[in-house]
Amino acid sequence: MFSLTSVPASADPITKEYHGSGYSDWGFAIHYARAQASQRARADGFEYEQCVETETVIKMFEAHVTWECTRDA
Repeated sequence: MFSLTSVPASADPITKEYHGSGYSDWGFAIHYARAQASQRARADGFEYEQCVETETVIKMFEAHVTWECTRDA
């Protein structure tokens, strides 16, 4: 006789977007923008490996990035 076992329910992944902005006269704007997005993602419990940079805008003295982070619930 076979016993019935329940299959564990799969949790939906959690996906969030984080925006970072950086300003610099010396060319560090993109680094500052990425650092800001990274800090916001880490504050919500995401690791660097769980994030992908989906948008990058670089202008003369400023930069803006968007990170999309996904993890299992």
